[in-house]
Amino acid sequence: MKIKGILFDKDGTILQFKSIWIKVMEGVIDDLLKMISETGNSKLKKQLCLSIGLRNGEVDEKGHLASGTTRDIANAFQEVLPQQIPFFHRWMSESILRRTEQSIEYVKPVCNLSSLFKAIKQKGIIIGIATADDYETTVLCLKHLGIENDIKFLGTSDLYEKKPSPQIVERFCEQFGLEKEEIAFVGDTVVDLKTAKNSKVRYGIGVLSGVGSEQELQNLADFVIPTIEYIINGNKEFIWDSREGAAKKSEYSTYVL
Repeated sequence: MKIKGILFDKDGTILQFKSIWIKVMEGVIDDLLKMISETGNSKLKKQLCLSIGLRNGEVDEKGHLASGTTRDIANAFQEVLPQQIPFFHRWMSESILRRTEQSIEYVKPVCNLSSLFKAIKQKGIIIGIATADDYETTVLCLKHLGIENDIKFLGTSDLYEKKPSPQIVERFCEQFGLEKEEIAFVGDTVVDLKTAKNSKVRYGIGVLSGVGSEQELQNLADFVIPTIEYIINGNKEFIWDSREGAAKKSEYSTYVL
């Protein structure tokens, strides 16, 4: 059974994670501190950062910033805030979107996405996104990267159950009449690969372009590659079609199967 659809995670998988999201989240935290009249409270700012897995500019691969939803981040913040904030999740969504718009020039691709997606589509494969981010922020990023027309399905956490629930994969399959065995799922975190496992897709592929470590990803992945551009080898074959040929092409690729 051939692969007919690929679901890509967004942050750390098709776009560089640290170039944008640390900057955005630090800005959101500053906005939050200002809103509750705690500007300059470095202790609280540190607590807020730690609550989502951000420490001294480094991202915990298992923290909320790495793979959590906007609601996860809002809930983590609320636990350390000195007061309850009404409609906090909505405020978080709006603040993240606004900060992303202000820093859109920092949204950068991990590789030449247009070229890669063209090659994938030429093989008759449908491309989708499965992200913990919200719909509006996701569309904003895709438009900036110039790939919004390449993406035929947007699975975001405000429209579907959050990963690692299989719901996004199930809806992708339903929309395009695909079987789970015809799907490859690609991401940079353990949550992404757990989604692949829970969904029973054909392949779960880990990429090292985001926050996930090779050791953690290898425990769950069928393949671990440096970036998504390695999904097709020098002979224009997918890695699952020719593992041996792809391995010879790239000394950096690690194949678990």
